[in-house]
Amino acid sequence: MTGNVRGPVVTRGPIRVAVADARQLIAEALGALVTTMDGLKLVEVFDGNEALPAIVARHPDVLLVGIGADPTEAFDLVRSLRRIALNLEIVLVADVVTPELVKFVLDHRLNGLILTTTAPADLAACLDRVASGHAVLPANWHAALANHRDDPIDSLSERQLEVLTLVAEGCSYEEIGARLFISANTVKFHLRAIYMRLGVRNRMAAARMLTEHTGGEATHSPPVMP
Repeated sequence: MTGNVRGPVVTRGPIRVAVADARQLIAEALGALVTTMDGLKLVEVFDGNEALPAIVARHPDVLLVGIGADPTEAFDLVRSLRRIALNLEIVLVADVVTPELVKFVLDHRLNGLILTTTAPADLAACLDRVASGHAVLPANWHAALANHRDDPIDSLSERQLEVLTLVAEGCSYEEIGARLFISANTVKFHLRAIYMRLGVRNRMAAARMLTEHTGGEATHSPPVMP
């Protein structure tokens, strides 16, 4: 694996690139950038999980998946694509390197992680390497993992931390769903994932771990209904 690379793009047919990001403005901007690059051809810009059948139908060479503040939806899309065993090169595009993103890339055998600070010329070179079967990661990805504290709470996503914080406050599934604008079933799904990551079996044990982690203070100020 390598960091951002420079150099000429290998001569071949255009690499068919698609973009998937629930943030429409960012998705369109990234797609527009791809259209300006030699050797790349924009297939389509997809919007979130609903795009799964369209991605399968169009089958690009490389799929760029945008990562926002809450990576849950993007992660779910990647998992779905991997579950159906679609032969597709997948690269995450994020603002910063985090242990969670690096672990996700490695655990799901993705083709890399590219930062939004990457220069356009470097982006084209990175995608060429990906299309050639290589993987790309930012130069400091090792440091991101090395600096990650050995605390399972740190492995939780922002959304999972929000759910767990409300659990620790004694909220029911329905109350958590209303506060976070998600269904009760989605809350249960997040809790199952939280239990697995923390190695616990119930909400009381999970809440106790959060309390110990924060020293008795909440880690977030959860959103409230207007």
